[in-house]
Parts: sequence; C-alpha cells; structure tokens
Amino acid sequence: MPSAQAKQVSSSGEADTVVVRYQWYSQAHTEAPGSHIVDEDWIENVRLGTLQLPQCAGALVSADGLAVTSAACLRSLETWIRPTDSVFVADELLQERRLAGLAVEQLVEVRKLDSPEDPPSDALPGTRVEIVATDDSSSFWEYTWRIYDDVRLVLIPPVEMANFGDEEGVYPRHAPDFALFRVYDESGQPLDTESYFAWSDRPPGHREKLFVTALDENGPFTSVTLSDTFTYNGTVSPPHTTLYGMLDLHYSHGAMGVWGLPAGWIAGIKESDLSAALNFSVAGKCAQIGTGIVDIDLEILGIAFDHAFTGGRERCVAVSTSGILSLLRTVFEAENIVEELAEQARSAEENG
Repeated sequence: MPSAQAKQVSSSGEADTVVVRYQWYSQAHTEAPGSHIVDEDWIENVRLGTLQLPQCAGALVSADGLAVTSAACLRSLETWIRPTDSVFVADELLQERRLAGLAVEQLVEVRKLDSPEDPPSDALPGTRVEIVATDDSSSFWEYTWRIYDDVRLVLIPPVEMANFGDEEGVYPRHAPDFALFRVYDESGQPLDTESYFAWSDRPPGHREKLFVTALDENGPFTSVTLSDTFTYNGTVSPPHTTLYGMLDLHYSHGAMGVWGLPAGWIAGIKESDLSAALNFSVAGKCAQIGTGIVDIDLEILGIAFDHAFTGGRERCVAVSTSGILSLLRTVFEAENIVEELAEQARSAEENG
C-alpha cells in the first residue's frame, strides 16, 4: 500500500493527517456465485449495514438498530465489562445498558473527486469526512461517515464462554464469541434503518462463496470461500463445529479449567440443538474482528472473531449465527431477541 496522505475532517472542523485507504467502488461489479453480479445497489446495502467500531467492526441485523460483533471486540473497548461479571442480557429496551464513550460509524456517502486537492465537503454535525484513494493513487474518493455515540449493550456471554478452551489462533474451535448491541439515534430512539443483514439459521455450505463486510485495506468487502476440510494431527477437520462438540470437550477434559461449562449451559442446551453449527472458518485473513460474513442474498451467517493458521494456510474463524440462535433460545432465554431477529429476517425476505 503506498504511503499516501489525506485530510480527515471531523464535525468540529479539525483536520488531521491520516493514511489513505483503498476506495469503496473499486469492486463495483464483481462476479459472484451462480453467475450473480454484485452491483452498486448490493454494495450500498453492505456499506450501510456495516458499522465501524474502534479497531473492529460490527453488522446491523435489525431495522431497529440491533447489531452484532465479537465479544472480544466489546471487551477491548469497555472497562466496565469485568472478567468476573461479564454476562449481560437485556430482556427489554429499557434494560439495554449505555456503553459510555463508545461511538460507531456508518459510511453514508461516497463521492468521487477529480484530485486529492479538491476541498472536502463541509462536515455536518455528527459526521466526519475522509479522503481515500485507490491502491495506485489513480483516483480519489470522499467518504462521509455518520457517527452514532449512543450505543447500548444488549447481550454478551460470560468471558469464559466467549473464549472457551482458550485456544487462540487455531481451528477447529468451539467458542461462542459474539455480542449484541443496539445503536440509538440523536433523539434517543433505536436507529431506524432499511439496511441490515437478515439473520440466517443455517450453517454455511461446504465451499460456499461468502463475503466479508468490513472496510479494510483490501477494499469494501472480500470474497472468500468456505475452507475445505484439511488434515491435522492425523485426522480431518469438520466443515463446522457444533454445540455437541463443545459439550464433548467439557466432559472429555473433566469439566475443569478453560474447558468447564457453567451448569446453566449444560442443563440449558436442548438435545434438538446439539447439531447446531458453532464455529467455522473461511480461507484468508479476517478483514476485521467482529465483521459480518454474509452470503449473496445478504443474509449473515457468521461473525469473525479470530485468525488461525492451520492446514498450511491462513484462515478466518467465525462464530455461526445458527449456533448463536440456538444459545439465545436456550441458555440465554432471550426470546425477545430471537423474535426480533426472526421478524426482521421475514421482513427482509418479503421486501426482496
């Protein structure tokens, strides 16, 4: 990446020197699985459905501002989420807890510039403007970011569960590393948005073409393929791990240390949910921790939470939305969230 520079203008009018990132529309027409074409409307929905957090990302999953990210992402940003008291579930909107000091950003407008010297647009209140460039600096674009500083925690699992097994950098994994939060607008109401990713209750198919929904140095999204199985330690990796596998590890390790599950989880997981996918991996490095992994229909199937190098290649490890949904129904008893996700998924399907 060239060491280009650009001006970044906040709503206060201050300017700072920042590294120029690749432009958004460099992949405006990309061939997708099944001879589909990823066009500008598709990209716009990805852009508006993706949220930027400090050093990580998130994805909107509801028209009422509900979003998902990695639990590790939120814990790295909020000191009140203590390791000994980390579990939190809001049963209703009034119980959602304000994450003081946390702001998220949404890329709301992209404008092409004739040259990097073009004056940036005036930053409206609650926005910031950033000048970005293609990798070869042949064209320049202006990004306008909408800033939301009212972010409230909806659900986060216990820290020992999000990091079950304490096995960073490897796959297979059995870690429900996810968290849900809600974005509120300037009037204190849940964000009303038409751009979000419908929650999927299925695991990814083997070698299914998927898309990472984050802003990174490689572009607005990266097309990745679900990893093939690979040999390791004399065996073959599964396409995805399951809740059954998590329980098996609990008992196989004597329910001790990093492999111990809380009693409520053991009793809460129903037999019908044991086959639910928990973790899977995709080829290549995660664009950002907490980013959504979606299919061609813009349904979210996973949330990236770790990098791994296994089977001779780099992989991005994700927690499956299928497994999350099962845990929401059972151990978390979060029927209000389950109903919201189901309702929003139905609405997205009806609206095409």
